[in-house]
Amino acid sequence: MLRFFFLFFFGLIVFIAPADAQRKAAAPRKTILAPKTKAAQPAKQPAATKQPAAVKTDTLPKQPAPVTTPQADTTGKADSLNVLDGAELSKDTLTEKEAEERLEKQEKPTKADSIRSYKIQIEDISYLSVCPGTTITIPFKTEGPFDEDNTFIAQMIDVNGKTVPISLPVKKSPVKAVIPSYKIGGEVYRIQIVSSVPVIRSQEVPIRLLQTPSARIEFMDGTQTTRIMPGQEAHLKVNLSGTAPWSFLLSDSTVVYQTLSNPHYLTVKPKDVKAYKVTGVSNACGSGVTSGEAIVNVNNNPEPKLELKETEKVAKLCSGVPFQVPFNATGKYKEGNKFVVQLAERSGSNFKTISLPDTSGYAAAEIPLSYKPGEYRLRVVSSAPYLVSQTTNVTIVSPTTTVLQKDSLRLGENESGELTLKFTGGGPWFVLLSDGTYENNIQESPYKIKVKPQYDTYYQITSSGGLCGVGKFSGAAKVSVKSAPASITLEKLPQSLVCAGSSIDIPYKIEGRYNQGNKFVVQITDKNGRFVNLPTTVSPTSMKVKIAALAPGDTLKTQKIRIISSSPAVSSAIEEVQVIAPDRAIAEVSGKATITAGRTTRIQLKFKNGLPPWSFTLSDGTAINGTFLNPYLISVSPTSTTEYTISSLKSGCGTGTGKGSAVVTVDN
Repeated sequence: MLRFFFLFFFGLIVFIAPADAQRKAAAPRKTILAPKTKAAQPAKQPAATKQPAAVKTDTLPKQPAPVTTPQADTTGKADSLNVLDGAELSKDTLTEKEAEERLEKQEKPTKADSIRSYKIQIEDISYLSVCPGTTITIPFKTEGPFDEDNTFIAQMIDVNGKTVPISLPVKKSPVKAVIPSYKIGGEVYRIQIVSSVPVIRSQEVPIRLLQTPSARIEFMDGTQTTRIMPGQEAHLKVNLSGTAPWSFLLSDSTVVYQTLSNPHYLTVKPKDVKAYKVTGVSNACGSGVTSGEAIVNVNNNPEPKLELKETEKVAKLCSGVPFQVPFNATGKYKEGNKFVVQLAERSGSNFKTISLPDTSGYAAAEIPLSYKPGEYRLRVVSSAPYLVSQTTNVTIVSPTTTVLQKDSLRLGENESGELTLKFTGGGPWFVLLSDGTYENNIQESPYKIKVKPQYDTYYQITSSGGLCGVGKFSGAAKVSVKSAPASITLEKLPQSLVCAGSSIDIPYKIEGRYNQGNKFVVQITDKNGRFVNLPTTVSPTSMKVKIAALAPGDTLKTQKIRIISSSPAVSSAIEEVQVIAPDRAIAEVSGKATITAGRTTRIQLKFKNGLPPWSFTLSDGTAINGTFLNPYLISVSPTSTTEYTISSLKSGCGTGTGKGSAVVTVDN
């Protein structure tokens, strides 16, 4: 009985195992679309087991054919740059807003193979000036083994980092892209090229979009209406925005082409009431928006009216300085009418004419010099008919007088001080001092002006004035500058031995303040012990001089050297230097020895005069180049008895001579 149950259990296991394998193989794959990737085959079933109908491929719902081959990423999703939310690449255009929305839904791109080198480089497009809605060509270069199914697409990035595709995919350079028409002109955007397989991004290249135009019409004073008499002119102002130049059309058919003026002014002379509008405006980016309306009312039989305007322009006046009084004269005046400007004291009623008769709306006047500074009233009067405008209060100010007080300041080095100025007359004031110090828009008197002289300075006023122009000025002040005493430090000489006739650099330092025109010079003692000047070239850290020749017969002489200045007269400490005559070096050879053939001995050279290093050649051709040793021992190994002498000698001060000899006897 036990054996029967064992056999039954074993048979049941054998039957269940293939069925379970069949069920796992029959389960459909979760990713139905895997472009250009062969679907995994189900596990092979035993011949006796029938595959369930659920896994038949002809029963699966049909999917749209992908346009390009996206690179599979780790999530199993298609590359989002090749397929924009299922859109076909063969589609001619993309709705700009739709393209931007689709880009936000895309998956993050997979990274390129880090082992291989990929690069996309946009070429120079800095010459482009483009408008929203226009097409541009973007050339680029690539490096790396991009996949055969790879495509490139252009993207635009705004100031907030938001990205939108602006081209259809292409296989190679260049990309033709369309700047979205809803992008704002005048702002700087960035352009980049992105590949699909692998996903590589180019550098971001800035591009500024030109602004579409706009125009607003009004009158010169900013109002929308004005009133004129028949035959008078009205002045229009067209405020423009966007990229210049502009062209625009007015409602009266006036056309202005390619103007660079902003605002642009126009003069009109309508016979009847007329409204002016800008009906169209354009620039390099096409048509723009217009606004505003300027209405000119022409009154054929108006009642004359006279009034002052912009009275703040005549609030302060100067005697003897011409000025204009702006006023409005509306209505119908009689033939031969004239306008004059009149002035009276603030408390009086005796108005006097201070201008010539005029027919325009800006009468030129001038305050007579006989009028004292003070408060007055001003008005405009017409003659036919006799009308009087309202009055306005004005102040006659006197020309500026500036006085620099006689201060005496004593400042430390690099310190600043203040001088006092007193002003009278109409301000604000300005002043220019003799050292170039300048200040303007001075509102108070007395006024402290800051100065920082480098040397003792005598200050005067070069120019000063105020509301009435340059006025009178006077006064002077002296500022003394206290500085450390002038001193010269002769630094350690780079060498204590120098050749006569050679040039050397002498390091130095200075302290204190030297006067303008000061000169530094290096001096050296002559044969009588007196200091004489050497030709000196001065730099901030050293002085280059040429050492004078020695007296005939001298080979070595100790001389004193120093630096002096002329203003102030200061001298450095004295240093000593040994001057060697050129071409006076001597090398004396000595030595005597007896050796057997093949052995070595040494001979001696002793140098006198000259400046090391010494270079010499012996009579046997042995040459030594540049030694500082004195005396100098040299090994020789002659094959026969030899007498050694000096063939040639050079030192730091030129050539020299040899004397003496060394004899080496070879015992065979």
